[in-house]
Amino acid sequence: MKKTEIFTGITVMFTVALLSGYLLAQVFKITRVQIEKQKKIEAERLNKEMFPEGVNFVETEQQGLSYISVLDAKKNQIGMIFEISRSGYGGPIVIKVGIDNNLQVKGVRILEHNETPGLGAKITDNKFLNQFIGKTGNELSLRKYHSEGTIDAVTGATISSKAVTEGIVEMIEKVRSLNIASSPYSNILPEEEKNKKMGKSQKGENN
Repeated sequence: MKKTEIFTGITVMFTVALLSGYLLAQVFKITRVQIEKQKKIEAERLNKEMFPEGVNFVETEQQGLSYISVLDAKKNQIGMIFEISRSGYGGPIVIKVGIDNNLQVKGVRILEHNETPGLGAKITDNKFLNQFIGKTGNELSLRKYHSEGTIDAVTGATISSKAVTEGIVEMIEKVRSLNIASSPYSNILPEEEKNKKMGKSQKGENN
């Protein structure tokens, strides 16, 4: 075989490999964008499901705590939505929790988990999750572990159930200690909107 033929063959293979890599990268890029888009749509759907009365859902951070601030038509905060993670039986359990300004649960959804199918995986069932709605504080604990607890664990999945209840209780206690549930929305407005409000206020004082 001539050297030119060998060189041509290598060049062709290199070009094909390079082109294949480029095409795969483009497919991955497009797929990733679509996945992120679907995640956003699903997150917005869950937010609205927990707070049907919510008009705006604003990503907020206060005192080192990140959450979604739920606002009504007058931009008053009517609740908060958190994502928390706790270790379950099979690994991390990612939980989405909505609470109102009285720290009562508006809704709970399990976003990710690796719990045992048919056992711990039942923490995603409404039969388990609906127990949290309208409750706060120690009421959110498992009955078998706390005298004030009102939550029944999933049968055969105490570890998974406990991870969910403890995660929610600890999150609410943190919100209570930081006293951010009743914070006026002016404290969490984006800087640009704050400046607009301050400008209007100063203009009114000067008149």
